[in-house]
Parts: sequence; structure tokens; C-alpha cells
Amino acid sequence: MQAASDRGHTGPERAVRSDLGAGSSAIAAFFGKEGVAGIFSAVDALDLTMTQVRVLHHAAEADPELSGKEAAESVVMSMAAVSRAVDSLVRRGYLERREDLVDRRMKGITECGRRAIRYSEAVHRDMIDRFVEALPSAERERLAAALAPLMERPEIASRLPRPQSGA
Repeated sequence: MQAASDRGHTGPERAVRSDLGAGSSAIAAFFGKEGVAGIFSAVDALDLTMTQVRVLHHAAEADPELSGKEAAESVVMSMAAVSRAVDSLVRRGYLERREDLVDRRMKGITECGRRAIRYSEAVHRDMIDRFVEALPSAERERLAAALAPLMERPEIASRLPRPQSGA
């Protein structure tokens, strides 16, 4: 049976799509495996649990605040588990509760929480930077050329680090 995403594509086009899919999956698996040690290191350094880090990342992406229900849905965990994580993050100063007319349990990330996010992201970027730096120059240039149009896509461009003001 032909996949819906392959309809209308020729044999060679399907082969390219398959190769890209397999290659992308292999790269994601490599970085996932390589990144686990760095992520655990960051989690340990921050003295947080993985659940707390996940909730913190989702709170940082929320616009501008996150309800308990939204947090549970975004990290795909039970309300009870997320509630415990949020309570701990509030006690430790990573999140703060804010009054809201509709949901009095809205949470917002604090500057301390933002620093923790920046630290965990820096650990992840460092792992990728070490991989890229180990590539031969010609491979780095080809990788940069291949990634350039992808980085212009809105769904990716919105996740790129923004230049620091005054830098």
C-alpha cells in the first residue's frame, strides 16, 4: 500500500524521500543518544528532575503563561505528576503563580527559570558544536549550505536564537 505522502511522486522521488527520512532519523537518533549524557549532566547540575525540566521548557515557550492543564497536555503526563513538578519549581523560584480571572493557577517562568533553560540549551548546543567542529571543513560547508534554506522556514526560524541586544 502506498503512503499518502508518496502519492503523485515517481519512483526516484520516493527513493529520495525514503533516503532523506532514513538519514534524518539516523541523525536524530545519533544526537538523541549523544545528547542524553549532556542532558542528564545539565539536569543534575540544575538539581532538577526530567519532568521538571520538561515543564520548565514548556513554560518558557508558553505565551505568556501556562495553566496546569496546558502543562500536562504539553508534556503528555498526568495532572498529578505535572502538579508536583510545578509545585517544586514554584518553591525553588523557577516558576511563579500569577492571578488570572479565568484560571487562578496560571504559571509564569521567572528569570531564574529562564537562566536554567539557557543553561540546558547551552549544554545541548555545545554537544552539537563539538560534532560540527569535528567535521572536515568541506563537510561543514556542505552542511551549512544544506541547512540554510531550512533555517529560513518560519517553523525553524522562530526557534533560532535571537541576537542579544547591545551585543
